[in-house]
Amino acid sequence: METTVKNPLVIRCEYCGGDQSYDIVKQKYCCAHCGAEANAAEKKAEYHRWKSIRHEAVLQDVAKVKTFSCPSCGAQTMATGDDVSAQCPFCQNTMIDTAFAGNDLPEVILPFKLSKQEALDQLKAWLSANKGNPAAKLIEKNLHRFTGCYLPYHIVRGGYNGDLAINLQDGSAAHYPFRAYLSHTAVNASKDWDNLFLDGIEPFDFDEARAFDFGFLNHQNAKIQNVVGKALNNRITQETQSELYQDLSKKVRTKEMTVYLNENENESIPALMPVYLVKCKDGVAAAVNGQTGKVSIATGKKKNLTRLWWLWPTLATLVVGLVSWLWIGEAMAAGGIALVFGMVFFAVAHNRHHAEIIDEVITNPKTKASHNDTRTEFFADFGRGPVPAELKFFTFWRIAKLVIGMLLLTFLPVLIAIPIQLLRGQPLSALHIGYGAAWYIVPVFMAIVLAGGAGKAMMYGEPLYFEKQPNGKRVRRRLPSQKKFSLKQLLPRLKNIESTQGTGKTIGCAIAIVLFLLIGSVAAML
Repeated sequence: METTVKNPLVIRCEYCGGDQSYDIVKQKYCCAHCGAEANAAEKKAEYHRWKSIRHEAVLQDVAKVKTFSCPSCGAQTMATGDDVSAQCPFCQNTMIDTAFAGNDLPEVILPFKLSKQEALDQLKAWLSANKGNPAAKLIEKNLHRFTGCYLPYHIVRGGYNGDLAINLQDGSAAHYPFRAYLSHTAVNASKDWDNLFLDGIEPFDFDEARAFDFGFLNHQNAKIQNVVGKALNNRITQETQSELYQDLSKKVRTKEMTVYLNENENESIPALMPVYLVKCKDGVAAAVNGQTGKVSIATGKKKNLTRLWWLWPTLATLVVGLVSWLWIGEAMAAGGIALVFGMVFFAVAHNRHHAEIIDEVITNPKTKASHNDTRTEFFADFGRGPVPAELKFFTFWRIAKLVIGMLLLTFLPVLIAIPIQLLRGQPLSALHIGYGAAWYIVPVFMAIVLAGGAGKAMMYGEPLYFEKQPNGKRVRRRLPSQKKFSLKQLLPRLKNIESTQGTGKTIGCAIAIVLFLLIGSVAAML
């Protein structure tokens, strides 16, 4: 890699000079132009050679650098040129000149594309559209503090081998291996600003990345990173896991999961990102992306992400109850059916939406920019080694089996009573369906089993596997040890509930009670 390379974040082919992309299956960088392949370790070593040479070249200009330290908030910045203000861009107090050590220099910089006035116009547009927001009023009073500054980040890129653990009912977990690749995960390396707040101005346009040079600081301050060592490593790990968590949770449709990572060939590249900022009191602040103009507002309040999680299961339960009442004509029977299916609805909703309270951050609509190329791929061994696979947990026929099974169980006394009534020569209208209300204890109990995690364990414990073919097709496969998805899998879950939660003495006793309720309900209907 030449020291004069335009964008050091681009992986280039050593043969034709074209861009290389990462192949998760091969775990190599592959050129789309000539087909050449390169190990990730080779590209990492190549980058480090370039970094070493570039670092020496940059240090030759250290004499041009001025550094400032704020006695009020502790921020440290560096700049070049006599026209740079010695006013702290974070608290507006006067900064003090300090000696520049020349350490922890960034390797990459994303230059400002917007002027201060252009960025201010973007912020004013948001303030105008949100005049009723208390945070907007406070920010408007502090616009004289609006200033630009390069903030320290670390750009994480590389491949990972990982394990996705989906938490099941009894404390156990279903494990699914995956591989992942991150190209441009930006991790804030300043402890003075909240990660969620700065995440709001992403994505940055990494196509505009350049090798760091002090010339970029002629008219702009750059904050020196103050998250280092173990704290920085922890932040990078958390940000990486969080990004992969978001991608994987969409694929498996649950948030009750844990992502474990084994580092492969990845690296962390120190960089400077262009940001305009204004900080107010009471946790209120505004940030504008210096490339795209995207605005992020910290309101100083808390936000509940799941405050209305109960709405759709409530509406679905009411609809089931109403339809059952119109169909059967008996309020007690309709109530029992609504109770059975309502518990299932609430279990599904609660599984996907857990209470989570975070700091409230508001952003304007996303602007176009190159996004982080985050890719994850599941792998499965069908007997000839790990191959890419697609996992499906919730399918139409799986859900249909559960729904049909619950319907048959709910109306079992009715299904038995109908042929008996016909054999007796009595009209079906004479059946007292509401008299079988005692039977609804059984489907309600089964709904509790499903709500307690047995249904989830069935779904996530035995997924459907589809092998991904090179031609793009998906072929249904079964693991050598995989069981066929069936409602019979509920029986061991019942035993597990009995042994771990103490809800019954024996399965035999439960069967006797079920038979008693079934016979009694059928007799009452007749």
